[in-house]
Amino acid sequence: MFDKIGKSVLDNAWQGYHTCLFAYGQTGSGKSHSMIGYGANKGIVPLATDEIFNRIKANTDPEKSFEVTAMMCEIYNEKVQDLMIPVAKRPQAGLKVRESKVLGVFVDGLSKHAVSSFEEIEKVMQVGESHRSKGATLMNAESSRAHTVIQIEFRAIITF
Repeated sequence: MFDKIGKSVLDNAWQGYHTCLFAYGQTGSGKSHSMIGYGANKGIVPLATDEIFNRIKANTDPEKSFEVTAMMCEIYNEKVQDLMIPVAKRPQAGLKVRESKVLGVFVDGLSKHAVSSFEEIEKVMQVGESHRSKGATLMNAESSRAHTVIQIEFRAIITF
């Protein structure tokens, strides 16, 4: 999946475009497996972020540096929640989705976590996973009852 889809999404992002990869399907159809993977079988997110950090390490331009942040939220019962916040401490009304001419569409108040490796992104994802809304379905006893968004933001900073 990474070679067919993930690489072109990453290449476009590396050129400065906002990109998005969306997995949609029935419970048990392989969304999580394709996006995250399991064990040694890495999904698109780990492979893409490994490639981001490999490209950053390969940078030889002393005037160019990079910042990478990871965020994770869910949409549940029409509310957006920061998955870095335990369920009991979340705002009842959820977070607001906003739009800015400078920032584009964003979730106001969503926490950003500076990361320097996929292992650090994985820690963010593990915390987020532990705070997801879950409930049993007939097909999956641990099914999430929400739509989860993992956002990896990387910026090239050029100094003159």
